[in-house]
Amino acid sequence: MIWLLKDFDLLSVLLRAASLALEALTVGGVAFLLLVALPGGIASDTVRRLRTVVGRFALALASVEVLAIATSSAILIGGSGFTFGEVATADFFYWGILLSVSALALFLLMRSESRWRLFACAPFALLVLLASVAMSHAAARLDHRGILLALTMLHHVGAAAWIGAMPFLLIALRREEGHGAAGRYVRRFSTMAIASVSVLVLGGVGMAVFYIGSWQGVYGTTYGVMLLAKTYLLLLILGMGAGNFFLVRQIERAPAPLLVRLRRFSEAEIGLGFTAILAAASLTSQPPAVDLTRDRLTGHEILERMRWVQPRLTSPPFAALAPASSMQVAIQKSVFSSGSEQDANDRAWSEYNHHWAGLIVLAAGLLALMARSKRFKWAQHWPLLFIGLAVFIVLRADSENWPLGPRSFWASFSSPDVLQHRMYALLITAFAIFEWAVETGRFRSRAVSYVFPLLCAAGGALLLTHSHALGNIKEEMLTELSHTPVALLGAMAGWSRWLELRLPGKRDARIASYVWPVCLVLVGVVLLDYRET
Repeated sequence: MIWLLKDFDLLSVLLRAASLALEALTVGGVAFLLLVALPGGIASDTVRRLRTVVGRFALALASVEVLAIATSSAILIGGSGFTFGEVATADFFYWGILLSVSALALFLLMRSESRWRLFACAPFALLVLLASVAMSHAAARLDHRGILLALTMLHHVGAAAWIGAMPFLLIALRREEGHGAAGRYVRRFSTMAIASVSVLVLGGVGMAVFYIGSWQGVYGTTYGVMLLAKTYLLLLILGMGAGNFFLVRQIERAPAPLLVRLRRFSEAEIGLGFTAILAAASLTSQPPAVDLTRDRLTGHEILERMRWVQPRLTSPPFAALAPASSMQVAIQKSVFSSGSEQDANDRAWSEYNHHWAGLIVLAAGLLALMARSKRFKWAQHWPLLFIGLAVFIVLRADSENWPLGPRSFWASFSSPDVLQHRMYALLITAFAIFEWAVETGRFRSRAVSYVFPLLCAAGGALLLTHSHALGNIKEEMLTELSHTPVALLGAMAGWSRWLELRLPGKRDARIASYVWPVCLVLVGVVLLDYRET
């Protein structure tokens, strides 16, 4: 139970992210079937396939929500002494059960081929949205609750009918043989997407006004920083969506190549969209900026922290670090307090780790740029640098844990920071090996070449959930200001590499081939400027 208490923040964010993503896919699938597939005359076998996929997402949504309810209930029962009967009367329990039952009903309705049962899915999709909104920040507000619930509903509807429905467009296009029919329902989806974007932005801007409250709330709080990250992702997606909009308008002139480009850009759009959903899940774990009236960052504090200084390339000796406490004491401090203060040597140790990691990533990015030219063929071995980074993370990232500290390898997993660091090390090692084999021609499989972009995008998305309990709210927020750009650049690098591999035209692919190495270079620069003092 203590392990679950310690990792509950991370687990709750991941479960909320999975729930929001599956909600968007389920409700978006229903919207696509009712507003695009049926009116657009999509073939019956394709509709059947779409219904199967929607049903699977609905079943997954019901399962994830049940797991979320069970986890939250276990925490309350084990940590506060509540009985199950008392927990079952809580709002989260009621709305979670309603969401699960509604998603299960959608799963059962999607198994039927009856047309009228497809229309019967609409009220259950609405119940899924209502239950999800009822578990959001808006439902917990004492002021402006009605307006915030309406704005949150608009935001969820827009995300589902745009990002959530887009994978079903790709499924339909992949199974479509006639370009005329494809062009017809692509234009219908484009109309729905434009309306959805408008609804999503309206809801998002309205919520920002109520939850942020002031400009200082935007840059001076963790909630504001995560909102900026989500806004940045939205702008990237809108840029790609605008490109798809113009492709749709030209589809009659050259349907085959334009449809392929449309599909490729849509794949990256979907990936970035679900990264934004993960950012939205991270927002739910933070108090709204308007509620954090003290300990906000000022512009001067941010500029002072971001001011460039010489990177720290020498480390304090391990013996100079604060002695490690027992695992039981460390867990109790983390669960029942705001974290542990770090002394100067601990901060210097962390800065040294980040700066050397920055040098490795910077070198890898520069070599990747050089590898774009045939004159520097030796630079194609750049991915091997990331294996060194992974080893460095395992050895140095957590000084109180194995192999440097007294805490054993398995016991150290009780810390979310350690768990996430080791997950990153595994991701880095995997994509380094696969990308090196792809770059040097050892693997020629197209599927293998996708390992690097997918793991890079996944690593960036997961970094959005990374949190620090430093015992000082301002220090935590300043750390987020460094980690959030790394997460965004990682996601952007992954999806630009994906486009390089997937785009049919040499010109478009070549442009994308320079974007992701530049992102790696920028990640290195950000890490070199990382400070904790």
